[in-house]
Amino acid sequence: MILHRDGRSLASVAIVTACMLPCRVAGQAALSRATGCDSVLRGARVDSVGVTARAYLVRRDGEPLPPRARIFLIESIFSNFVAPKPLHVPVFSAGPARLRMLRRDLSSDGDSLTSREPVIYGVYDFALLRTSAVSGGSVTVPTMSPGFDESIIGAITALQADSTSARVTRALGLSVIPLQLRVSTGADDSRSRVPPAEIFTATFPRVRLVDAQPSAGNPLPEYPEEERDDGRDGEVMLRVVVDEMGAAVIRTLEVLHATSPAFALAAARALARYHFAPAHVGSCPVPQVVEIPFWFSLRP
Repeated sequence: MILHRDGRSLASVAIVTACMLPCRVAGQAALSRATGCDSVLRGARVDSVGVTARAYLVRRDGEPLPPRARIFLIESIFSNFVAPKPLHVPVFSAGPARLRMLRRDLSSDGDSLTSREPVIYGVYDFALLRTSAVSGGSVTVPTMSPGFDESIIGAITALQADSTSARVTRALGLSVIPLQLRVSTGADDSRSRVPPAEIFTATFPRVRLVDAQPSAGNPLPEYPEEERDDGRDGEVMLRVVVDEMGAAVIRTLEVLHATSPAFALAAARALARYHFAPAHVGSCPVPQVVEIPFWFSLRP
């Protein structure tokens, strides 16, 4: 995988390789298996695809962030960002798990092959202080790419070294500005009503694999008590990484859409007990992003 610099890119030039090994490797047997899977995955490569990593910066309190301030902050953050070398990207792009009325859609069964590329997606929360400090730099949704999240947090923390934080807070007349940064090589994020900034472009390998699928015996979510008085239907869309063991990695969970917080919580509780047939190439499982819809109804 090669990162390219163009006129709009903010990150420095780097040459990296995509690692398609499983995320967790423990013990000699697992190491041997992972090494074997590495050759299988490389052999499953069908072509390459160009991707663009984009950054979205918004205020966490819902207030608008002036475009000039947003651009200035993104440029300041990514002037300090250095991608890990090599860049390991073990998570593959989304394969939707199709559900109908809280039950698995049996028509989607089967080991149909599809081409997927690795994906980088991370969410980071922090706050700018008038004192020139940067507070609370934390990884809200990890990319699971070794070293990548740490590099982003380091670049955010570096804002205080050149008084960027104080300059922005003073210009806006605020003591504290709570912010959220999203970095993604996937599809455009429809939840962000701000234009993204391109931070680098890259060439990712695409691999032929079988998408992750939920197991047939997964429990149904409970209709939330606080919604029973209204008796309305509910819809929730969750996104999560399913690891190579078939478990949902809860720290990567995001609510993409929900009729209400109560429905979202009920869906998340059910998902925490889900098991999946993990995405795989032959006998080699790999982590994959899945987007899972839930429907709630009191009607029979």
